[in-house]
Amino acid sequence: YKGQFLVFEEGEYDSVGKEMNDKISSLQLITEDLHNPQITLYEHVDYQGRSRIVREATNLAGGGDDDIVSSHKVQRGVWLLCEHSDGSGPQHLARAHEDIPNYKEINFNDKLSFLRPLRPGSGS
Repeated sequence: YKGQFLVFEEGEYDSVGKEMNDKISSLQLITEDLHNPQITLYEHVDYQGRSRIVREATNLAGGGDDDIVSSHKVQRGVWLLCEHSDGSGPQHLARAHEDIPNYKEINFNDKLSFLRPLRPGSGS
């Protein structure tokens, strides 16, 4: 599960796009409960400094929390963390029980600008 990744939420897709066509080598199925998501972001490593609880898609750009996050704890759900405020650029998938005490480990320190929880499917 290394390298660039794509997130496919419930639905039908007729293409994976030019960038990833014929290049996908592994697949992970998200089995976590995606209802009532919550993540806590921390200003400094090891869950120190100012913290912010987030429960919905949030654009940090232009605010006091843009590009300052250095660690997180996921309480519920799975979150897509994005370097740029439009959801582009390097990304990280944050899952419950896989807390990150230091974003330097994932080359994401002070880069987070946008995050959103993955949407639950219909369950059918």
